[in-house]
Amino acid sequence: MKKALLLVAGFMCAMAAWATDYTGQLTVTVNGEAHQMSTKINLVEEGGKYNFSLKNFILDLGDGFTMGVGNIELEGLDAVEAYGIKTITVDQDIMITEGDDPNIDQWIGPNISPVPIVLTARFNKQVLSVDIDIDMSSTLQQIIKVNFVGNTPAGDVNGDGKINVSDVTALINIILGVI
Repeated sequence: MKKALLLVAGFMCAMAAWATDYTGQLTVTVNGEAHQMSTKINLVEEGGKYNFSLKNFILDLGDGFTMGVGNIELEGLDAVEAYGIKTITVDQDIMITEGDDPNIDQWIGPNISPVPIVLTARFNKQVLSVDIDIDMSSTLQQIIKVNFVGNTPAGDVNGDGKINVSDVTALINIILGVI
């Protein structure tokens, strides 16, 4: 009997939360100058709310120069679902925490917090599109735009069990916000 109750409790916990890592291209534009890099964003659903995590955010400044920004983490976010796509919108000041990448000597994010962000994330279990606007013109004289498009390893964007041209259409619709 105890094993059956333990199994049911484990199943309920698994149903209550899911975590998805999306790997893809991150484009960071600072005052009109764009830089691209590969990264991972994690979304965790817990009880109908979402936690967003971009850990060890590093700006690739070109010519071998990088700048460690830190961790961008948001918790308890609401999502609205339409046509199988969930959308999270955030407009708030956040605290950027220090990253843990041993290759980075200094993280600037904790020194400039709080940071005003406007974030829009569109996603399903297979694909994620994120736009982040950061207006740091009053402190750093910078307007920063971050765009991320990534997917899970499966590649089945529309969730129909097949990887085909309809996945490309679903991805384009997510990126364009056509829902």
